[in-house]
Amino acid sequence: MARQRTKVSEDIKRFWHLLDPKVSLERAWYELNARARDGRAAESTVEALMYSLRRGPDALADPNTLRRLAELNERQLLAVMVRLQKIAPAWTPEQVDALAIVRKKI
Repeated sequence: MARQRTKVSEDIKRFWHLLDPKVSLERAWYELNARARDGRAAESTVEALMYSLRRGPDALADPNTLRRLAELNERQLLAVMVRLQKIAPAWTPEQVDALAIVRKKI
């Protein structure tokens, strides 16, 4: 019986390349953080933002929360807004909409 080959994603190929001993730690760090350069915040930033937003809308008074919010691209902002609606009652739909307005102002 012939083995079926599965297609390896480009992300996995890139990761394998970074594991090569010829690739320096600095280069690997640069490559792994390249996503931030294409307009997306790092996943750790998104998760830190979500953690701070669990306190409710008062979290928007925290400069660190605002900094993280400013790093999001539009797609990430929408994902955060959807997640916030799931953790109600901390956030009402109106407050989630206000989050988008605050994001545009920063």
